[in-house]
Amino acid sequence: MARHLNTIPGRLVMMLLLIHALLMPPLFYAISGTVESTMKDIFIDKLRNVAQIFVDRFDTLEPEASEQRIVELLDSAILSGQGRYAAVDIGGRTVTSSLMTAEDAALFREDFAFGENGDDVYYLSLPVSGLAAPAVLKLGYDESPIHEDLDGIRRTLIYVLSAYLLLTLLVAGLVSITVISPLRWLQSASRAISSGDVDRELRPDSRLAEIVALSDDLERMRRNLVGINERLRNEIAEREQAEADRHRLEEQAHHNQRLRSLGTLAGGVAHEFNNVLQPMVLYLDLALEDLPPDSPIAKNLARVQELAGRAKGLSQQILTFSRQDSNPRFVTRSIAPVAEEAITMIRALLPATLDLRVDISSECSPVRCVPEQIQQVLVNLCNNAYQALADDSGHVWVSLREVPVSEQLAGGHPNLETGPHVVLEVRDTGKGMDADTLERIFEPFFTTQEVGKGTGLGLSVVHGIVKRHDGEIVVESEPGKGTRFRIFLPPAGHDERS
Repeated sequence: MARHLNTIPGRLVMMLLLIHALLMPPLFYAISGTVESTMKDIFIDKLRNVAQIFVDRFDTLEPEASEQRIVELLDSAILSGQGRYAAVDIGGRTVTSSLMTAEDAALFREDFAFGENGDDVYYLSLPVSGLAAPAVLKLGYDESPIHEDLDGIRRTLIYVLSAYLLLTLLVAGLVSITVISPLRWLQSASRAISSGDVDRELRPDSRLAEIVALSDDLERMRRNLVGINERLRNEIAEREQAEADRHRLEEQAHHNQRLRSLGTLAGGVAHEFNNVLQPMVLYLDLALEDLPPDSPIAKNLARVQELAGRAKGLSQQILTFSRQDSNPRFVTRSIAPVAEEAITMIRALLPATLDLRVDISSECSPVRCVPEQIQQVLVNLCNNAYQALADDSGHVWVSLREVPVSEQLAGGHPNLETGPHVVLEVRDTGKGMDADTLERIFEPFFTTQEVGKGTGLGLSVVHGIVKRHDGEIVVESEPGKGTRFRIFLPPAGHDERS
């Protein structure tokens, strides 16, 4: 019950009932009192007019009119309407109507107001001057028809007021429905929005100015909240992306720091190795000069000298990775001829069963580079791709082209800047690498080959050369789906850092 009373229709009905409970009783009594007073005044005025007619009739009688004539006039006063009493006092005697009993004759009481004396008869007396002696005409008329009429009017008034109350409640119900329907629609739409349907508009089918204004305010609020919610989602997504980028950059920074530490260590080892190796080579040369060419010892020393040369080459590779070798000679030129020359050497080294596909664009911008080191990068990458193939079969793609670096790609690699770059790409259909292997491929002496089949310095040297050229290496690989190496080099004049 309380739930229904706390609604707009319930409150409106209760308010109307309270207002009518306070106003209808005074209204009822005011109307009935006015009608009663009016009817009584009309009754009295009519009765006095009728009485005056009979007075005039008595005034026209001859002074010596017979008592029978007087009685006939009194009888006509009773028979003419609602007469209950008719008598005339003449010279101390009273003549009454023949239609009255002796008891009726004794009931006369002068009334000065309707309903006075409580006898339901209105009595009045008027002087008559037409008779031989002074006379007073006394008449009495029944009041009960007026009371009956008043009771009927009161009942009718109650019916009318009751019908008015019901009609008022009906109109209030219709008005409340007109008001509550769009409000309930707004409630339903608001619940749908709170459940996730944020695109639902708050536009009820109503012409009420207040409802329209409310729906406009709610619609503006919804749009603002949707915009705020969208901005919050975007900010959360941007923060999550920034956090992921920061985490990735930190990992790359840690990886680069580890490579720099390994490079520093390798460079120090290589220098110490050279310090030991150079006297050995010098003494070997001196010993070979002192021995005849056909001496067995000379042949053994020549073999040692060959191994020392290989050791010197290994030392140079380590120094290249560590970026501590002697100052290289950078030149500004197109690397297309450099790559084509390297491809010629690579074709001679790879087996004929290997499908080497080349796409080198001669329209690439020139870069500031050491041509020999660019060739070394290409040879090492192709050799690495060949080793990843099974049974000397498969495909290796080598391409050179100029492409723009997007903000998305540059955001994931701190050494890359947006804008055009010359890209040297080597892709194979080999066995690919997992994530753990990708993390370590540029570490010196790390290799997935069997013992004796690789030094683990090829990709380390590539990494050192690319960093020396202010470039970036992007590697993509999955187990069973091959590997893709992309070397991004800035065009000459784009960023000339030594």
